[in-house]
Amino acid sequence: MSLPEILKKLRTDRKWTQDFAAEMLKVDRSTISKYETGKVTPTYQTLVQMAEVYKVDKTLLTDELESPSSYSAADKSVLKENPDDKDMEMIREIISHFPDLKKSLLDIYTFNEKKKALAVRMIKNNIHALKEF
Repeated sequence: MSLPEILKKLRTDRKWTQDFAAEMLKVDRSTISKYETGKVTPTYQTLVQMAEVYKVDKTLLTDELESPSSYSAADKSVLKENPDDKDMEMIREIISHFPDLKKSLLDIYTFNEKKKALAVRMIKNNIHALKEF
């Protein structure tokens, strides 16, 4: 699989639009399109940033700069979560039933660390208040 194909697959597997991926990477949507069509090759630093955003091992993307080989993204992908984690299954189920929650969580992902910590505290406090209600 070529680098442009891998990039597109990573984005579409997450059901992200090019606009959302561009926002996450702080680039223009047309840049994402150019990467995914092979018109422009991202720099090494950009690929490292993309790996962080897509939560995959950076070598999945950076290895393609050195040697364009045909391998499956699934073979090289290293998720930063435990696939056997039962809590993650419940979280995926909740998110699938409440798309607005997913959008809100993705918004939090774009925050700086201070805002992320504040958002987490606010969520925890609201959930605690709901439990007491």
